[in-house]
Amino acid sequence: MKKRMMIASTVFAVTMGLTMIAHAEETTGEKAKTNINKATDEVKKDARAASDDACEMVNGKMHCVGKKMKHKMQNTKDKMSTKAEEAKDKVD
Repeated sequence: MKKRMMIASTVFAVTMGLTMIAHAEETTGEKAKTNINKATDEVKKDARAASDDACEMVNGKMHCVGKKMKHKMQNTKDKMSTKAEEAKDKVD
């Protein structure tokens, strides 16, 4: 439970920090790249969710808890890297 709270507070702090960065104009190419990254993140997230559901159907919930947690961390990492890239593009 404490780990979950630490992760949530870290994600919140990073997200808030990224939103405070200067708001420069993005080029059309940078906007397109951001949209592609976000779409890719969603596809990965959906694929991981499908994998988790399949694992639970075959092996049961308790067997797949670790895998599910790993996938949630990967989803968060993907989202944060996309946000960081978007913020970098806005600053550049």
